[in-house]
Amino acid sequence: MTDQPTAPEYEEDHAPEQPSAPQIIDENPVKKVSIAIAGVTYSIYCPADEEANLRQAASYINNFVLDVKKDAPNLAQENLLLLSCLNLYEKVQKRDQADEDSRHSEEQSNALLNKIIEDAHSVLH
Repeated sequence: MTDQPTAPEYEEDHAPEQPSAPQIIDENPVKKVSIAIAGVTYSIYCPADEEANLRQAASYINNFVLDVKKDAPNLAQENLLLLSCLNLYEKVQKRDQADEDSRHSEEQSNALLNKIIEDAHSVLH
């Protein structure tokens, strides 16, 4: 009789327990915060020490979404949020490109300044 491999045994699958509201994340207490975006209230769990930042972000996003809604008043909430996300992504991309252009200009300026300093040293010595 030869030994044949056997299939591994698995415990019966159980649906994972739904955890209650998180209590601690990285030693920081977690707080349930209600925010409103375009008239719809959402409950968000966040570290208690980040509540002010969450509220600031929610305010910014709410104002942004309401501005988009002025241009497209008949959009459903889901489509309004999707369009707002796409517009915010475009805004972030433009800012990232401007930052990259600024870094490139600064590098060019530093290279030119270094060249001028080298030339000045060679003339003075």
